[in-house]
Amino acid sequence: MADQGEKTPLLGSAETYSSPPREGYLSRKEKICYAVGGMPYPMTANVVAFFIAVFLLDVAQIRPIYVSIIVFSGKAWDAITDPTIGLLVQRIDTRFGKIKPWVVLSMPFAVLSYFFLWYVPDIDANGKLGYYFVLYCAYMTFLTCYHLPYSALTMYLSDQQIDRDSATAYRMTCEVLGTVIGILVHALCLTASSSFDFLDPCIGTNSTLMPTYPPEERDPVELAYLLSAGTLSILFFICCMFVTIGTSERKDDALDSKKEQEEFCRSLKDVFTHGPYILLLLCFLCVSLSLQIVQGNLALYLLHALHYDNYQIALALLLVSTLLCLPLWQMVMNRIGKKRTLGIGMIIEIPILGSLYFVQSNPIAVYSLSIISGAAISVAYLCPWSMIPDVIDDFTVKTGTRKEAIFYSFYVFFTKLAVGVTLGASALVLELVGYESGACEQPESVAMALRILVSAAPVGFLLIGLLFLWFYPITELRRSETRTKLEDMRERKRSSYVLSSSSSLLAKSPVAFGKEADSNNVERTPSSVKFMISEEYDENDSTI
Repeated sequence: MADQGEKTPLLGSAETYSSPPREGYLSRKEKICYAVGGMPYPMTANVVAFFIAVFLLDVAQIRPIYVSIIVFSGKAWDAITDPTIGLLVQRIDTRFGKIKPWVVLSMPFAVLSYFFLWYVPDIDANGKLGYYFVLYCAYMTFLTCYHLPYSALTMYLSDQQIDRDSATAYRMTCEVLGTVIGILVHALCLTASSSFDFLDPCIGTNSTLMPTYPPEERDPVELAYLLSAGTLSILFFICCMFVTIGTSERKDDALDSKKEQEEFCRSLKDVFTHGPYILLLLCFLCVSLSLQIVQGNLALYLLHALHYDNYQIALALLLVSTLLCLPLWQMVMNRIGKKRTLGIGMIIEIPILGSLYFVQSNPIAVYSLSIISGAAISVAYLCPWSMIPDVIDDFTVKTGTRKEAIFYSFYVFFTKLAVGVTLGASALVLELVGYESGACEQPESVAMALRILVSAAPVGFLLIGLLFLWFYPITELRRSETRTKLEDMRERKRSSYVLSSSSSLLAKSPVAFGKEADSNNVERTPSSVKFMISEEYDENDSTI
């Protein structure tokens, strides 16, 4: 029972208040604002994935082995920060909300670290190694502080599966749009900095090495990267404001607040003994590895294996195709289910990726494959992120807790792990086959290695991912059963809350049933008592 001086539940006591059931569905405005907030992650992270290897090798001109060290070490650091931040998000709650303080406070640091990641300091090779290692780790850490809580916000938007699925579809559309915007902004900044030949300094030369320039002539090259980083940083800030102002966090009545505060080791054990999550996580890791190994090597593949200079056009076609096909796959997913849709997309992608090994320098073939690949890749963007709320709901039914921050922390970690492993391993392979930084012509062994990296390797990961997906147990029937069970849990919690609150408030009231107060000293019944009693006994009577 509450003490006499405590606030009543009607005034919003943090210990006992639970939100009433929502009327209707999540509004379109909230879905759009939520989706726009997801754009900074792909907008910046995909530029890093596509261009960081080219930047470090050919602009900063550091050795491939150093690139491998930077990326691998950054992912090792991520292995510590992701679960730690997930735990902090899970346990820390403020009067401003559980999610939004993380989003707002991490944004400035993520923006600054991303901007300076593309700066080329005038120091020696070892100094550059240290500089880019620190900036890369800082960028990944603050991006985690932004994106992990943002991802968990899905569970706070609504307690309805249909709302979460719709919001996720909006989010994935905006994330692919963010990728397109990031790549286009980056390419436009490069081409606008000087002549288009800047993108390939070997054009018009007979040397096998890239020409060297005095510092004043190299400035346009480096400034182009900084211009791109500055533009995307401004967009990062704008998107953050959308999600901060345009969305609301809502509590779920089905949760047990005491269990939500369990110690980290116990929470971690509960999450990693939940079978559906492990299977989905492993499938998602394989899908991410297949996508990231293509993404990280596609520009080098087009440049050095196909000798195709205008690789930005192929990348843009791939991303636009991915964006346009997302609504189509959303309709398919609603019709046949998430598991089947993801499986179909993975099966379609296998022969497409396998054909990259045999493609020659033919623009029509390159453009056609880019468009078809984008159509299949859109499934990998949409389905895994739509399936994680189902796993969390299944976990909630079994345990009474949600632990969404821990679920999403490892989901986000494996996404970045895929980027780190593929970039680091690819750089190591290029070092072994004789890639020369700053060279206009690379050995044939480099072209062969790049063909294998974008074809055989991702196909192998997809086949393993299909195996994990086969055993994934959450079907559409099980989702429907889970939804029913969650509604029952919420109704029981609300009924229990109303009964306990009514009893507590009646005990405090000077008015007793069957008696009348002194006519000269009448105390009005508190409005909270009127509300609770009317809700419990007579919905048409607003007084005792």
